[in-house]
Amino acid sequence: MPDFGFVGASYTAQSIYQDASECINFIPEIDPTLPQGSRGVVALYPTPGLTTQVVLPAGAEIRGMRTLSGGNQMIAVCGAYVYVLSSTLTPQIVGILNSTSGRVGITDNGLYSYIVDGTYRYSWRITTPTTAIFTGSISGTTLTVSNLQSGTIAVGQVLFGVGVSQETVILSGSGTTWTINISQTVSATLMNSATTISFTGLITTGSTNANLATTSTLYLGQTIQGTSVPVDTIITAVVTPSGGYNNYTLSSNTAVSLETMYALDFTVLPASDGAFSGANSVDIIDNYFVYNRPSTQQFGSSDALSPISQQLSFGSKDGSPDNLVALIVDHREIYLMGEASSEVWVDAGLFPFPFQRIPGTSTQHGIVAQFSVSRLGDSFAYLSRNNRGQGQIMQMKGYIPQRISTHAVENTLANQYISDAIAWTYQLEGHEVYVISFPTLNITWCYDVATNLWHKWLYNTNQNQYQRHRGNCCAVFQGMVLVGDYANGKIYELDKLNYTDDGQYIRRLRRAPHLVNDFQRQFFEELQIQFEPGVGQYGLSLNTATFLSSPYTIAANSTLTIAAPQTIYLGNQSAVNSNTPTTNPQAMLRWSDDGGSTWSNEHWTTIGAIGRYQNRAIWRRLGTARDRVFEVVVTDPIKAVIVSANLKMTGGEN
Repeated sequence: MPDFGFVGASYTAQSIYQDASECINFIPEIDPTLPQGSRGVVALYPTPGLTTQVVLPAGAEIRGMRTLSGGNQMIAVCGAYVYVLSSTLTPQIVGILNSTSGRVGITDNGLYSYIVDGTYRYSWRITTPTTAIFTGSISGTTLTVSNLQSGTIAVGQVLFGVGVSQETVILSGSGTTWTINISQTVSATLMNSATTISFTGLITTGSTNANLATTSTLYLGQTIQGTSVPVDTIITAVVTPSGGYNNYTLSSNTAVSLETMYALDFTVLPASDGAFSGANSVDIIDNYFVYNRPSTQQFGSSDALSPISQQLSFGSKDGSPDNLVALIVDHREIYLMGEASSEVWVDAGLFPFPFQRIPGTSTQHGIVAQFSVSRLGDSFAYLSRNNRGQGQIMQMKGYIPQRISTHAVENTLANQYISDAIAWTYQLEGHEVYVISFPTLNITWCYDVATNLWHKWLYNTNQNQYQRHRGNCCAVFQGMVLVGDYANGKIYELDKLNYTDDGQYIRRLRRAPHLVNDFQRQFFEELQIQFEPGVGQYGLSLNTATFLSSPYTIAANSTLTIAAPQTIYLGNQSAVNSNTPTTNPQAMLRWSDDGGSTWSNEHWTTIGAIGRYQNRAIWRRLGTARDRVFEVVVTDPIKAVIVSANLKMTGGEN
């Protein structure tokens, strides 16, 4: 029997007796040049492996990443710390959030990066500051430097590091001992300092806001730090110069005599900014930052090309009474995703709030998980909810959402907690894939736009248990597709040439559909799976062989166990070098004769050591069944490609 549907997507129905198909850590690819039903029209390729590119010192959840406009810097939030990565992937801390966990929203307008974490909003003026990287510790107001790795430490620099307080500035010192402005205790850790604008300024009070006068050039959104300056004082407006001084309106209203001050580029936007504080969803449209107000219908907007928002610059998603959950900008229009409905707004050039609703764009689909929305194709996809139910994954087509999830996907989500779902999208080799993970369910589903097929992408633990994929967010930077880990501070590259997840085995599994012929008994003589052969690895691999020296003695009452995938070599162990083939990759086959309820023992065969291009993976004498389901697993770190399968079987007479 030629290919009997062995190669395909994941589709496990409500009843495994209808369909028990599974596709884990394989991506189905369709060859459009081959006739339907021919060998190789659908093949299974390995999902990308994970290669560590950066380990951020905070060692916590990577909460969000974004490549900034221009492509020369990438911003990443790890725990409470905001890192900027250079083109060489060198990280440095540029800011500290007031939260430590949970996904964040990040966007930029070319001048400022804007971050939201639910309770607060933040901005960072995009710069390339002169920095120093070193190991330091703090006791009181004394900074002790023990190892300067790069750069030059100088007075007036702002100090960052795990455990270092916000707005810490170096006031004086030299060599290994420096004085800072904020008393604190920090054990020895990796720190970095960055240049600020140091100036002499005078602050006078006004009717509502103070005015800062200085001869220096400062910028909107900068935080002003000084001995007498209140915490979280920021520049909210640039005023016409007078008397030879540049004038700036501040968020506070406290007079400060002439003193040395510092303008910091990272800012925690105060509660007085805009109509409300906080947001958990943010995007950019026509140089305005737009963001939602959590647990309400409201959303706000900054000024153009500015991180500052005005008090009356907000509107409400009021076409339906449900709250606004998330927003995303697509085709220069703002899609407001509510709990059970959505609507679309556009920049109409109005004042004080520039946006208005587009008539006729309301839909009866909202969003159940605020971080499940991600760009896909020419629009975006998300996990939907409405007043009839939830758990369908939709892709927006114009103003109309279209279902892209299958019943198999939806069955795994039914009657489950799915509000914590997170999604991101990547594109490699023409496969644009929407990746959605469910932390509570510990599962990751992937939808490939090129084939409209779903597969699972799972991490395999040392206990041989599947978990959701490690990726928590994604950005394309310096020609690499990078993903941030959900727990350990690592940023990985999605690597098609790495067949492990950061050194961890990837367990790739394909379970075929039922083989039933009117429920007549069938005799299975031979199954051949066409893998790409000759793909063993050079050098010492994860699957090191076991050698029995000569002579080898098994003592009385002792047991020598040879595991199913293990290879034992008799004789002396020989030396190997980087060009010695040491891996003979294996594939494991098992089957079920009761619809997938119970399974046979494992049966192993070789895929083909490197250079063995005519190797065939064949299993013979496979027994009889009325309903047979085959399953194959590959764990070796190889290019595991399944092109087709061929089955020899005969039907019984009754």
